Amino acid sequence: MRKILFIALVLLLYTLPNPVIADTEEAYTYDIEEQITEQLEDLNLTDIEEFIHQIDQEVGQYIPEISIKNTIQGIRDGSISLQIGEIFNGVLRYIFREFIAHSALLGKLIVLAMICVVLQNLQSAFAGSTVGKLSYGITYLVLITVAVSSFILVIDTGRTAVEQMVTFVQALIPILLTLLAAMGGFTSAAFIHPFMMVSLAVITTIISTIVFPMIHFYAVLSIVSHISEKFKVSQLAGLIKDVTLGILLLCMTIFVGALGFQGVTGVVADTLTLRTAKFLTGSFIPVVGHMMTDALEAVVGTSILLKNAIGMVGVLVLLAIWIFPMLKILVIGAIYRLAGALVQPFGESQIGEALQTMSKCINLVFAAVAAVGLMFFIAVSIIIGLGNVTVMMR
Repeated sequence: MRKILFIALVLLLYTLPNPVIADTEEAYTYDIEEQITEQLEDLNLTDIEEFIHQIDQEVGQYIPEISIKNTIQGIRDGSISLQIGEIFNGVLRYIFREFIAHSALLGKLIVLAMICVVLQNLQSAFAGSTVGKLSYGITYLVLITVAVSSFILVIDTGRTAVEQMVTFVQALIPILLTLLAAMGGFTSAAFIHPFMMVSLAVITTIISTIVFPMIHFYAVLSIVSHISEKFKVSQLAGLIKDVTLGILLLCMTIFVGALGFQGVTGVVADTLTLRTAKFLTGSFIPVVGHMMTDALEAVVGTSILLKNAIGMVGVLVLLAIWIFPMLKILVIGAIYRLAGALVQPFGESQIGEALQTMSKCINLVFAAVAAVGLMFFIAVSIIIGLGNVTVMMR
């Protein structure tokens, strides 16, 4: 009887439908070249390519070639190189070129200063004659006019550099945030995008309408203080300088601090979301769940590659827009400092001090451009790092 029951049970089991289980361990295969091409086509890189072309035309002879495709290939192959030696040599050649280009300014300053020295000595020899004083005053005003003209050039260079950096970052940030969202950083992208767009507009307004006019006013007051011994406004000029530096420092602190806080907050939320999505996809979707997880990994991996490559290109372009105008400003400031140092031994301390003051004003423009560039450099670096942190923590 037991044998009959056993045989009947076996036959019953054979009659039941047999489930077919797919091989979920089969690896998901994809063509990385096709994935990269598709994502690059979906991204609008026209503005980035235009900036790269502009940089290549202006300073391409001083820096290595910048290319998005070559950077992607270099990161994939592990053969990317920053070519520090070539960049350093290019920077030195650019500094030498700018010094030669502005050597005429140095000659004008020294010649006018020496004429003022001669007229000052003649004025002393003729017991302070009116003609001597008038000649000295006219020559001194010509010298100040030359100085102010070159200072306006410095202001325009700084303002143009800031505007170019803002325009480039406005074109770069949406691309990086799109790739960040493709990696699962939806919360970070949603937090950072409106903050960055508003911040860029506010910073541009502050720098263009407040900081640079204040620097210009500081330069005018500093020059006026050296025209007459009876009319001194050096303390007011110093106050304006301190306020300008305070505004720059405050903008940097608020911008970088707020961006970092929003980035950290978004990373935590994105990590939890990405982990949950992977777990639910792999565990609760039968048969194709693991394949969908592998597909998600493929998209995330390609997005990481593109984000790092485009981010690296963006940093290099930003540095080119940032560094070379700063070097130009630095060279002009050094020329004023050199002219003041060469004039001082001839006994005309007033002109020497005026030239040194102009050098300080130019250095303040340098500080403003450096502060803005540093803010944007840190911001882009934070956004690039957010995606890597999100993937590492998942």
